[in-house]
Amino acid sequence: MAPARAVDAARRRYLRHGRDAVEPGDVRPEVLASWERARAAGVDTARLGASFAGLDGGSSTAAAARVLDGLPGRHPELDASVLVVDRDGVVRLRRDTDPALAEILDAVCLAPGYRHAEDVVGTTAATLALHEGRALAVEGPEHLHPELAVLAAAAAPVARGGDAGEAGDLAVVVVRHAADGAGRDLPFVRMLAAEIADRDGAGRRGRILAVHDALAASAADGAAWVVATDGEDVVLGAGARRLPPADQQALADVALAGLALEHPAEPYLVDLPSGAGAEIAVREIRHDGRLVGCAVGAGPAVDDVARREAEARRRQGSHVAPTARRDFAASLRGAAADHEHAEARVRANRDLLTPSLRARQELAANLGQRRHQVLVGEAGVGKRTLVVEQFGRLHRDGAVTVVDVDTAEGDDGAAAPLARLLRRPPGRPHLVVLRGLQAVAPLAARRLDEALRLLLAHAGDVVVVACLDTTAVDAGRPYGLLLRHFHETVRIPALRHRTDELADLALKVLHSLSGGRSLRLSHQVIRVLEGYAWPGNINELEDVLRYVVARKPVGVVQAPDLPALCFASRAPRLTMLETAQADAIIQALYEARGNRYQAAAMLGIARSSLYRKIDAFGISYIA
Repeated sequence: MAPARAVDAARRRYLRHGRDAVEPGDVRPEVLASWERARAAGVDTARLGASFAGLDGGSSTAAAARVLDGLPGRHPELDASVLVVDRDGVVRLRRDTDPALAEILDAVCLAPGYRHAEDVVGTTAATLALHEGRALAVEGPEHLHPELAVLAAAAAPVARGGDAGEAGDLAVVVVRHAADGAGRDLPFVRMLAAEIADRDGAGRRGRILAVHDALAASAADGAAWVVATDGEDVVLGAGARRLPPADQQALADVALAGLALEHPAEPYLVDLPSGAGAEIAVREIRHDGRLVGCAVGAGPAVDDVARREAEARRRQGSHVAPTARRDFAASLRGAAADHEHAEARVRANRDLLTPSLRARQELAANLGQRRHQVLVGEAGVGKRTLVVEQFGRLHRDGAVTVVDVDTAEGDDGAAAPLARLLRRPPGRPHLVVLRGLQAVAPLAARRLDEALRLLLAHAGDVVVVACLDTTAVDAGRPYGLLLRHFHETVRIPALRHRTDELADLALKVLHSLSGGRSLRLSHQVIRVLEGYAWPGNINELEDVLRYVVARKPVGVVQAPDLPALCFASRAPRLTMLETAQADAIIQALYEARGNRYQAAAMLGIARSSLYRKIDAFGISYIA
C-alpha cells in the first residue's frame, strides 16, 4: 500500500481531474473502482449526505447485537468502535469503547439508523467489503469523502445463516482513528463475522424447527388441513396438499395475513374458492421471545348445510336465498337455529364494519406471496404507510425503495432508481413503492415500463407496489401501460370507513396541533369529530380538528355546540365488536340526520334491531 500522503494526494487529484490523474500504484484497484462508482452516482463531496433511514432490524441484526453485547467482557482492552452495517449502507448497531472516537463518529453521522451507502458518502469499508465479498480495510485518505478521511476501518461480510459460501447482507466493521490504522483489525473482524454467522445460523435453524413443530402440533390437535409460514416459505401438511390449488392458496394467504395482522382468538369460518366451508384456527409461532411465523389449522366446517342456510337467510331477496319451504316452528324446537343466525349476523356486521381489515389482509397476503399489486384510494389515506408497515412485519430483513413518480425530474427520473436495483446482488426481499403513478407522463410511462420489465425479469426478490391516488383505475391513462406488470388491485378505504383507526389518528393530530400542551378529549371528538363531515383522508381530518382546536380551549375540548351524535353517560363498557357496531350506527344516524328508519335501511338491518342496539349502546341524537 502506498504511503498515506501519496494516497491523499491521489484522492485530491482524482476529485479535480478524474481517474486519468491517478498514477498506477498510488491507489488500490478496488478502492479506485469504488471511487468511480461513487462519482458515477453523483456523490457530493462538499457536504456529507448521510440521512436517517430508520432503526428497524431483522433477525440477523438481533444475532449480531447479542455478539456485540458480549465484546466488553471478552475483549476489555478494545479501544475501537464496532459497527454492523447492512447492504444498503444503513448502520444497524454500534458499540463504543472510546468516548473521544464516539464523538467523532457522531459528528460524521456514523450512528445507528443513518445511511452511509457508496452512492451517498462514497467509499467505506462496509460497502467495499460487501461489494467484494471479502474482508478489507480502508485507511483514512482512501475514503473519497473528505469528512471521513479522519477514520480508518476494517470490515468483513457476514455469511448468511452460517454458510460461508453464501454472501449475506451484513458487514461487521471495526473503526479507529486514521492515525491508528485499521490493517491490524482484519483477523478480528473475520472472527466477529464468523461468530455472528454461526449465531444467526443457529437462530435460523431454531426458527425453522419452531415452524415445523407448530405444523406438527396443529396436526396433532386434529386439524385436517395444516399450513405454516415464516414469512418467506409456506409449508403444507399432508392433508392440505390434497386440496385444490386455489384452496391451498387461500389457506396460505390466511397464514401470511395472520403473521402480519392480529387474528381472532377463537376459530372462525371462511369460504374456500372450491365452495366448501372451513373452520380455521390461527396460532402464533414464537422463538426466543420473537414472533417468527404463523400456523393455520383448518378442517371442514361442522354442520355446513345449516351454516349456509343461515348465511343465505341473512341475504334475503338475493338469488342465493333458499327455495325450500320455511319451517316457522324450527326455533321452538331448539336453540341451534338461533345460534346459527346469531353467527350469521355477527359475520354480517364484521363484513359491514371492517373494510379496512379486509384490505389489510389482502395486502399482507399479496406481499407474502410477492405478487405485484396496485393500491387504489383517495390521496392521503395512508397507502404507502400501510404497505411499508405490512412488508416490514412480513420480511424483517427486507429493504424498501420509494420512488415518487409525480415529483421525479425528467422522463428518466423515476426509472433511474429501478435501474440501480438491477446492479444489486440478489439477497433479501426488496419492496419498491411507486407513488403518484396517476401523474406519470406518456414518455415517462414508457421508460418506467422498460425499467420494470428488466427489473422483474432479473430480480426475483423484488415486489413492486404502485399507489394510485384515484378512486378507480383508468386503463386509458398513461399509467395504463404499466398495469400489465401487476397481478392484483387492492382498494384502500377512506378514513370514514376505518373507524378502528380514526380515533388513534385523531388523537395524534390533536396532540400535534396542541403544541405539546395537555389535551383531554371527550367522546364526541374522538368518536364523531364533533358532528362535522366524516373525513376521507388525513388532510381533511387535520382541517376538521384544526377548526375544533380553534373553537375550543386547548386545555379541554368540550362537547360540541353543533348538532352531533354522542354516547350517553350511562353507556356500558363495550367490546371491540360492539364499539365498531356503535360507530357504524352513529355514522348512519348522522348521515340520515336522525331518521332511524333511513339509518336502518342504510345499515341493512330491521328498525327493531336498530332500536335495540341504540338502547343497549346508550346512543342519543342531539338535535
